[in-house]
Amino acid sequence: MRERMTALAVVLLAFPALAAAQVSVRPREATPWMPGTKLVANPAAAPALTIQTGAADSSAAPGEAAKIEAWLKTYDEAFNAKDLDKLGAFYHPEVTIYEGGGIDKGWASYRDGHLGPELKAFENLQFSHGERQIQILSDRSAYVVSSYTLKAKMGERSIDSGGLETLVLVKDDAAGWKIRHSHTSSRPRRPAAGGNEP
Repeated sequence: MRERMTALAVVLLAFPALAAAQVSVRPREATPWMPGTKLVANPAAAPALTIQTGAADSSAAPGEAAKIEAWLKTYDEAFNAKDLDKLGAFYHPEVTIYEGGGIDKGWASYRDGHLGPELKAFENLQFSHGERQIQILSDRSAYVVSSYTLKAKMGERSIDSGGLETLVLVKDDAAGWKIRHSHTSSRPRRPAAGGNEP
């Protein structure tokens, strides 16, 4: 019994030191969950969570970000054209889509059960992104944060919404950049001053 109590005391005394360990994400030390990153514990550091980002070749990062920006502009064009074939080229086959309270797993599921029927129902569609910020994590991974606006008519209902979007991108040598995960949050836009609240 005394041996068990001693072992428990050692664990409890060690816990604050473990809690104070700093966790950082460092590029170029690959793990399966994200290309080019690895979690590293540093018990001597102050308690904090830091994320270090940077391309494998940092001199290539601005050029690659510009390519992603141009690529995503063509996404908006395909969306406004309601062209599912072109939109499919942007997504990884196993993409996960978190939108509002719903989750879609895989491009085919998202296309057939969500995006396709929505686009078909939209009339006078106007969709665009703004305030886009692109972070290159490695030569094969990046993420993008932006705002977006969507206006359309769906039957008798007028839609005028906006929100925030986060995209996680992965790169394949043959297929190029693909959206591996998308997370959006939206809310109806407030009317102009003097208008009625929705």
